[in-house]
Amino acid sequence: MKRRWSLWLTLTMLLVFMLQITVSAAGQSVTISHCMITGQEVTVIASGAVAPSDTGLYYLFELKPYEVGVGARVDFCASAPAAEMVQFTTPLDFNKATSKLYSRFVVTAYQGGVFVPVSNEMYITNPEAVATKATGYPVRSKKGLTADWRYASDLGELGAGYASYELDVSRFFVGGGVNYTYNGKTYSFNSTVVTEYDIVCKKFADQGCNVVMVIKNSYNPATLDLILPAAREPGKNCYALNVSEQAGSEKIAALLSFLANRYSGSGKGTIHTWIIGNEINNNSPWHYAGPMDGEAFAVQYAKEFRHCYNAIKSQNSGARVMLNIDQRWTHTDSNPYAYAGRQVLDSFANYINETGNIDWGLSIHPHPVPLYNCQFWNLPPAYAAMKLVTHADNSKMVNPTNMDVVTNHMTQPFLLSPSGTVRHILISEMGFTSSNAQIPTDQNIQAAAMVYAYKLTSSNPFIEGVIIHRQIDHASEVINDGMAVGIRTDAGVPKVSYNAFKYMDTANTSISDSLLPYLGATSWADLGVN
Repeated sequence: MKRRWSLWLTLTMLLVFMLQITVSAAGQSVTISHCMITGQEVTVIASGAVAPSDTGLYYLFELKPYEVGVGARVDFCASAPAAEMVQFTTPLDFNKATSKLYSRFVVTAYQGGVFVPVSNEMYITNPEAVATKATGYPVRSKKGLTADWRYASDLGELGAGYASYELDVSRFFVGGGVNYTYNGKTYSFNSTVVTEYDIVCKKFADQGCNVVMVIKNSYNPATLDLILPAAREPGKNCYALNVSEQAGSEKIAALLSFLANRYSGSGKGTIHTWIIGNEINNNSPWHYAGPMDGEAFAVQYAKEFRHCYNAIKSQNSGARVMLNIDQRWTHTDSNPYAYAGRQVLDSFANYINETGNIDWGLSIHPHPVPLYNCQFWNLPPAYAAMKLVTHADNSKMVNPTNMDVVTNHMTQPFLLSPSGTVRHILISEMGFTSSNAQIPTDQNIQAAAMVYAYKLTSSNPFIEGVIIHRQIDHASEVINDGMAVGIRTDAGVPKVSYNAFKYMDTANTSISDSLLPYLGATSWADLGVN
C-alpha cells in the first residue's frame, strides 16, 4: 500500500510539473497589471485572453519569497470568474504571521485536477501604504562625506548635506537584549550594536545631514542563515542576503523593519537613504551570491532588494532605497563574477518592471581611473590608450568627467520611476588620495581634484548628492590600496582638502580658486565649470 501511494504521489507531481511546463511554453494568457495595498487588503487586477479553467474560475495564489512556484498547492487566497479582466482581493494581514507584504501573486486556472499558472508573477508595489512614518529629506547641500562618528561635529561646521555610514546586518543577530515582535515572531537584537547605531544616527542627524546607510552582510558561522545558500563560503568582503529560505528571509525582514521604524525621526535619529549592498555588480568579493552569470545575479539581487524595500518603506514612506554599482560601466575583466554595471542595472530594472515597478534609486561610485589616479582628468598613457572613459553610452568606465553617461542612460523609458520621472541618483562614494607610490600626488592636488570633481558632478541636474570618500583616512585603504582619501589624516589632522570641502559650494571662492594652478588652469571657466 505504501508503495502504491508513493507511485501515485510521484505520478501526480510529474503531471503538475508537465502541465506547468506546457502552459509556460504556450505563453501566459493573463497579465497582472496591478498589485497594490488598498486599506487592509491587497487588490490584484489582471487581464487578457480567457484561459480554460475546468471550474470557470481563476484562482489567486500568493508565493512567499522563498517559494519557487505553486506546485501541488491548493491553498489559493482568492478566486473570481474567469474573464478578460478580473479583480481579486485578499487580506494583507500586515504584521501578522500570515502577512502577505513580501509575497508575489500569480493567477491560476484549474486544469485537469491541478492549479496551473496562467499569468506573470507580481509583488505589491506600494508597501508605503501601511507606513506610519514619513520623514523629510534634508537639502542643505549636495556635498557629503563618508563619515566618522568620532568627528560628527565636523559635518555641521563643513556644511555637509550627507553623511554616509555602514551597517552590517549579521552583527545584530549575535547576542540579544532588544526585543522586537514582527509578523507573529519575537526577535532579540544585540543591544550593544543597537545602542551603537542609536548614537551614530542621532549624531549625524543632529548635524542636519541626510543620513545614508549602506547595508552589508558579513560572513559569520553563527549567522549563515542570513547568507544566500550558494554563497556560504568564507573569504569574501560582503555577502548576498538570503531571501530564498524561510528563516533567513524572515530575519532580514524583521531587522530592516525594526531599523526603519527606529530610525525615522523618533528621537534616535533618522536614516533617510538606504543602500542595499556595496558595488553589487562585483559579485565576488563585494556582494557574493555564488557562481552565476550577470543576468542571474541581477534577478537574484532584485529579489533581495525588493525584500528590503518592502520592509523599509512599510515603516517609513519617506525613506529612499537604492542599489549601488561601481565605476565599471561596460568594462569586464578576468574576474568572471565582476559584471558590467550597466548590464546589472538594466537587468535589475527589467526584472523589477516585470514583477511590479517600485521607486528604487541608483547610487554609484565614479572613482578616478585607476583608483589611485588623483589627477582623474589626466589618465595614465596605458589607460588613455584603451579609451576607457568616453561620453558614449558604451563607455567602459565612468569617473567624475563623464557622469553624463549614467544620467543620460537613466532617462530611458524602461528606467524611469513609477511616476515617469528620472530616478533619484546619488554619488555615494568618490575618493581622491593625497599620497600614492605609483602616481605622485599631495594634499594640494587632492584638494584640487576633490573641488573639480564636485563642481563637475554637482552641476548635473540629475545628481542629487555627491559623497566624498572619506572624512578620515582609513588604515586598510592606505595599506591595501595605497589610498589616503580622507580630508583628515588617520591621526585626525585636517588636510588642505578639509577647508576646500567646507567652502567649495559657497560664495567664498578664495580657497577653491587657489587650487586652480594644480589643475593647470587660471579659472574654473577654463575647465568648463562654475
